[in-house]
Amino acid sequence: MAALDSPIGRKVQRRLRREQIIWLVTVDARHTPQPRPVWFHWDGETVLVLSQPGAAKVRHVARNPRVALHFNTDDEGGSVGVLIGEALIARSPVNPQRLKAYLRKYRERIKSLGMTAESLQGEYATTIVITPRSVRGF
Repeated sequence: MAALDSPIGRKVQRRLRREQIIWLVTVDARHTPQPRPVWFHWDGETVLVLSQPGAAKVRHVARNPRVALHFNTDDEGGSVGVLIGEALIARSPVNPQRLKAYLRKYRERIKSLGMTAESLQGEYATTIVITPRSVRGF
């Protein structure tokens, strides 16, 4: 687990609780970083990402579980927060309370896509769980 009790760690934790989007960086078969914005849920220990089963990020994580997560910076390039961690494709269902919190967080965005919580869960049926190992930023 990353040391999130440092000043930058506390700042990153606040953003993990507040932000709607985080960038997930995986590595493809050619070892090329592949960043993509994702919805996520932070439970104080791990980051949960729901994905379509056939998405490239799922194949990347299966091949190489080392990932990075980062936030957008402010307009001047400050407020940097990066987490390096290990990802895994969950084999068991998501804890119902955690899934409920995820769906509540994105309720309006789900509606804006013309989806329901149920249809989102059906389409984004693969769960990626990321455990942060280190944190950096400024």
